[in-house]
Amino acid sequence: MLKFELKKPNELQILIALMGKSVRGFSEEIGVSHSFLSQVINGKRFPSATTAGKIARGLNKKIDDFFLIKMVDDLPVAHKEKVR
Repeated sequence: MLKFELKKPNELQILIALMGKSVRGFSEEIGVSHSFLSQVINGKRFPSATTAGKIARGLNKKIDDFFLIKMVDDLPVAHKEKVR
């Protein structure tokens, strides 16, 4: 599973503002809920690849301009023990 984590949350907010938009207006434009986008900016949630793409395209950038992309193992520890 891939995890998309913002490199610099403040940079995302600044670019949105430089476009003359609020976070709410930008979120509506790209089709992402305002509350979810705010949580992504604040590091409380991580977007899917699709949502990360919407954010990047909305700013005319590439996904890896904003996000660290990490491979993570999403299996719970208890399940890993059973699999072995």
